[in-house]
Amino acid sequence: MRKFYAKLAYIVIWQFVLVAAGFSNTLTVDEAGNVFAETDRYRVRFEHGMLIHFHNKLTQETYTLPSQGPSNTRRGLLIQYEEGRYGRDEPINEQWDVETRRLAPLAVEVAYHSDYRTDKTVRLRISIDPGTQDLVIHQTGTSAFGGLIGVMWGCEYLNSQQVDVILPAHGGEIIDASTEIRDWGFKYPEKWEAQLAILQGGDGGFFVRSADTTFRFKEVRYRRSAEHFGVSFQTDNFAPFREKNEITSVEWHLNAYRGDWHVPAEIYRKWMETTFHPKKPPVWVKELELVLYLNLNVDILPIVAEHVNPSTTLIYLLDWRQLNPDGSEILPDHTPKPEFGAFLEAAHSYGFRVMPFANPVSCEPNHPLYSEVEQFHLRDPITGHKLGYRWNDPSYPYSTAYINPASSIFRKYVVQQLKTVYETYPIDGFHLDINTLVKNDPNGLIDGLTCAEGNILTHKELREAMPGIVLGGENVHEVTFFNTNLAQRWSRHNKQPHPISSFLFSPWTIPYGYHVPNPDAEPEFYQPFQEAYTIWGVLPTIRIRAPWMLRDKGLVRTHGFLESVRKGQSWEQTWNIDIGVDIVGDVNEDGVVNVLDLVMVAQHIGMEKSSNPRVDVNGDGVVNILDLVAVANAFE
Repeated sequence: MRKFYAKLAYIVIWQFVLVAAGFSNTLTVDEAGNVFAETDRYRVRFEHGMLIHFHNKLTQETYTLPSQGPSNTRRGLLIQYEEGRYGRDEPINEQWDVETRRLAPLAVEVAYHSDYRTDKTVRLRISIDPGTQDLVIHQTGTSAFGGLIGVMWGCEYLNSQQVDVILPAHGGEIIDASTEIRDWGFKYPEKWEAQLAILQGGDGGFFVRSADTTFRFKEVRYRRSAEHFGVSFQTDNFAPFREKNEITSVEWHLNAYRGDWHVPAEIYRKWMETTFHPKKPPVWVKELELVLYLNLNVDILPIVAEHVNPSTTLIYLLDWRQLNPDGSEILPDHTPKPEFGAFLEAAHSYGFRVMPFANPVSCEPNHPLYSEVEQFHLRDPITGHKLGYRWNDPSYPYSTAYINPASSIFRKYVVQQLKTVYETYPIDGFHLDINTLVKNDPNGLIDGLTCAEGNILTHKELREAMPGIVLGGENVHEVTFFNTNLAQRWSRHNKQPHPISSFLFSPWTIPYGYHVPNPDAEPEFYQPFQEAYTIWGVLPTIRIRAPWMLRDKGLVRTHGFLESVRKGQSWEQTWNIDIGVDIVGDVNEDGVVNVLDLVMVAQHIGMEKSSNPRVDVNGDGVVNILDLVAVANAFE
């Protein structure tokens, strides 16, 4: 009986807790469509379909400024009025009729109706999840004339001096008060790599995320004006758009947090793991210290082996496939050159891993297969133009077509090509060029699949056809990360790099460099790579074009880079070899910290003035035993 009463008391207590939790969540809407939402975590207000006020109750920070004139953030519908033209926004404003209703105690709907040119409606549903206290935003839209591309909502009047925008976009991006851009958009999944946006304040912030698993095309856009900025979120229909007269958005979840950006990023990363079940990298991938770009030249291997640790070095192999007599591609064919086998045998004898370059999406227009798959040639969703590598460049004679991977005909051909190489030669992996290509193809479904679903199936079928193979790719995003363990990282599109993307993907997909310029021959081009790669934690990567580069002692930075890897320096120290970012304790600036640096400091102890200011390692104005200790502590 005592247990019964204890259980009854437990139930009563929990009912009280749940009721109290329910009372802590408030959601109201007035006749004008203004929505007020409050939980234990935040207090927000919407006007005209826009979030214009956000207060973080966890940190007592307010991230918005008072309204300062008309909003400059897109919200409403995006309509394509004429075939082949992008169309224009139909923003919600004061001239739209408003209709409100309560759907549930913690759910309201605001409907906006316009009769300008054509009948249009946007319905904004806002609700609070009582379990997570997420604010959930969902939209539907209709347009009588069709051509409906997308529907959007956004946050406005955010304080640009106090709030930074952190996005897993272009490898990881932060937009803050110093950023020069005023208007920038990132499309999911190719540029906006994961469905997460973090707005970081001083002691906390808020984040917006989607839990969509169908890989709907989306966009996040940033627009700044004076001291405030706006961020909008768009969901697109699948192309073609001409007959589309309605749209339903994904659900967007919004919540506040205390701490730095790692807090929401950790929440999202856990969701990614439980949702997509990414493939863990094998041990040899996790132990890699260097990626080395080499051409198919067996003579370079013994020289390279003297400068690196072969067992922890991956060779990214170029120039291994047979080409047409004029030097053009034979894609999608992947037939090795005769010397490929000898190169692999020699490389493996030293302990190297080898990953040949491959291309699973391109087809040469003169290839016999093209006439069969031309109907699946990827097209721009707006213009309908065919897409490919320099496809519309009449000055380039070697353009290739991009084929939608949803095509089973093309996918089967590519998989068989690479499987034949795998079964014939002992390769360790394949780098899949352009593998993150996912377009909103106006060809529509092919074999019942979207382009994203075809992309996923390509990776899945390659893994099944080649057990144990490691797949690398050109960049990484939410469509590809769970099937790839290595990914090239561009740096050329990024304005201000941030480690958010590496944090999200690196447990499963390790980043390496993208055709990195030589640090000696092209230091001005190398530096932007170095700066981004240091922040992103990119696996040290270098290209050796010929044996002479390893014999020429004048290539100081190249040799310093390789020695840093060989000595086990951190990835950050390796990337920073003599390119303007100091390695603590590297007194003689040779890229490593060793006994030579100790000797140089020791020679200057007690001297009032030194010609080399670097001997004062700790910067206290004197050279003494403390500087020796600082150098010794920097030894790896």
